[in-house]
Amino acid sequence: MFDRLQKIVNKVIEKINFFISKENFTKTKVLLVVIFSGLLSIACEYTIFRRWYPEFISKNRIMLVSIIFMFIGIHFVFKLPKMYEFIHKHRYKIACAFLLFVMIFKYSGSSIVNFNSLIQSHHDDTRYHTLLGKPRMIRTDEWATSTTYILSQSKAETPFKYFSNVLRGTDTDMFTVANSPVADILMLGRPFQIGFMLFGNDVGLSFYWYVRLTAMLLGSYELCLILTKKNKKVSLAGMIAITFSSAVQWWYCMDTLIWGQIAIVLIDKFMNTDKKRNKYLCALGILISGLSYVFVFYPAWQVSFGYVFLAMVVWILFKNIKYGNYRFTKHDIAVICVTIICIVLLLGRWYMISKDTLVAEMSTDYPGERNEVGGGAYNLYSYFYDIFFTFEEFLNPCEYSSMLSFYPIPLILGLIYVIRNKKDLHFWIPMLVVGGFLSIWCVFGFPSILAKITKMSMTTAGRVTIPLGTVCIYALIYLMGNFEKGDKLLNKKFTYFLSVFATLFIIYKAKTTIGYAEDFHYLDKFKLLLGGEIFLLAIFGILNLNDEKIKNYTIYGIIAIALMSGLRVNPVIRTTDIFYTKPVAIKMQEIKETNPSAIWVVSDGGWYVNDYALANGISTLNSTQLYPNMELFDTLLGDKAEEFRKIYNRYAHVNVEITDEETTVELLYPDNIAIKLNYKDLNKIDVEYILSTADFSKEAFSNKFEELYSEDDIYIYKVMEGID
Repeated sequence: MFDRLQKIVNKVIEKINFFISKENFTKTKVLLVVIFSGLLSIACEYTIFRRWYPEFISKNRIMLVSIIFMFIGIHFVFKLPKMYEFIHKHRYKIACAFLLFVMIFKYSGSSIVNFNSLIQSHHDDTRYHTLLGKPRMIRTDEWATSTTYILSQSKAETPFKYFSNVLRGTDTDMFTVANSPVADILMLGRPFQIGFMLFGNDVGLSFYWYVRLTAMLLGSYELCLILTKKNKKVSLAGMIAITFSSAVQWWYCMDTLIWGQIAIVLIDKFMNTDKKRNKYLCALGILISGLSYVFVFYPAWQVSFGYVFLAMVVWILFKNIKYGNYRFTKHDIAVICVTIICIVLLLGRWYMISKDTLVAEMSTDYPGERNEVGGGAYNLYSYFYDIFFTFEEFLNPCEYSSMLSFYPIPLILGLIYVIRNKKDLHFWIPMLVVGGFLSIWCVFGFPSILAKITKMSMTTAGRVTIPLGTVCIYALIYLMGNFEKGDKLLNKKFTYFLSVFATLFIIYKAKTTIGYAEDFHYLDKFKLLLGGEIFLLAIFGILNLNDEKIKNYTIYGIIAIALMSGLRVNPVIRTTDIFYTKPVAIKMQEIKETNPSAIWVVSDGGWYVNDYALANGISTLNSTQLYPNMELFDTLLGDKAEEFRKIYNRYAHVNVEITDEETTVELLYPDNIAIKLNYKDLNKIDVEYILSTADFSKEAFSNKFEELYSEDDIYIYKVMEGID
């Protein structure tokens, strides 16, 4: 009896194991994964997410979480090498499907929902909240400035003009400094923004947001494939380490890095294909990448990343010419020359159109007068505590974020590798030179004359840690992908001591350079202990890359740390309705329809509200001053304009308070000024409407304004003609 029962049990176990075994009953298991994922996501919505997001039950969130669970689930259905080989083979089709999906459902990662707490918070809607994650108030450059500029272009009286009078209430260069879509051939250098012109603001923002993420993922992966000689597993780790590094996500997919990487990949492809059609496509891509890199118009990263990509170009040329089979042909030279000529002609057109803007921008007291000498970088080792930024509020995680670089370990290992093996000098010499160059700038700084000669005076030590960290990731990925049996690195016994020493050194540097030590003790004992354990294991693995088993675990560790650092930074939201369906926004649109060219001033609400009006296409005199509106201040200040020039001659958010006192201007912060504006001066500057959080009925000058709208502590006033 017992033997018979044992046989039945063994048979059942055998059948279960056969069912569980990968590649068996695949369709059935996929169906079960889909069903289970759906049920689990519904359960999460009514339990966990109900507590985190009490505003509403979201079908969109259920769908998104289901997809996440499905992706995790299929890891237990298919053999991983086969599954990831499929993803690798069809990566571009998958990327296109992903973009189509987010565009259909109008998802983005913007933090514009922050406006819900600033503008008529009592008028709530599910579309004013996040689906996943939380909005980042600190990222005002994104949700309160750049996004509003971009959205304003389609709402302007004449959409997508190169010079629009929506920003600053006067003709403003929307392409060069506002980084917004315009109807011009120069959009070849802004392809990510094409969606706004083709599909409108909702879908355009979805495309703009996630095409950058897609480009960063694919560009990083393709470059890592070149670095590792097509080692897919190491390249996957490199892609995730770059894309989900804290700095990339807090600053969100820096276009400088995206286009630089794509250009390097295309140069290599150009040199390794014999098909003329492919060469033409590579040349077109290089043209777009080159223009896009220039049009970022942010020297702080353009200059420093420029040195990194120059080193990469040197490596690519040596790799393909000296150590490869590439030879320049007449056809290739002609293609290269045509590409360069096209870039020069388009940049020439840009310069001719935007010459005055460039002069105005470079002539400002801030940031035009920036003359840095480097040294004292505060975020060189901040990768140690980046993993905690998304879980706990911090003063300014953008400024303190960094790449997952393990600095300076990859550069030191690279030097040891070169000395002990004398291999791959065509890669290591350019990388170590640029790594050393940027390290000196970040740690010690340059003499003033050298800073000016190298143009590094246009950037800061804190900004340069990002390209330096990128160099370290490239170096680490190259080591992991090219280390061969017989190559020498470090003795394993020595790495036990070295791992502990390196971890303690990094903890010390992170703790002492975090800043604000007296006011904000971010690295408490728990974080030090947890971070120390995580990085001790990771550093031990990095120091033992010559051990294949340890290297595999290290790859998984790097992926995990990167995802901890950056995956949760940005939220998931739907639509741009926060700008267009609030009652005050509807009223502004009504007024705009009857008087589209009217100039508005926003008062008392803070500069966030100023730029809220922009997204509605309202011509806002005191929106963020991308470059100085000198005529405005000459009119307001008269003979005193020159006296206050250093205050207003800058990039600035402009706060206005309507008063019956004399008009004055005050510098609050380097990028923030306040104007006390006498109500009598409103006619001087042709202001017709005021959006305000102040109740003018309580002021002595109330009879000078007609109240058009009042609800939820926000008002719209019409300025009476002939105020005196």
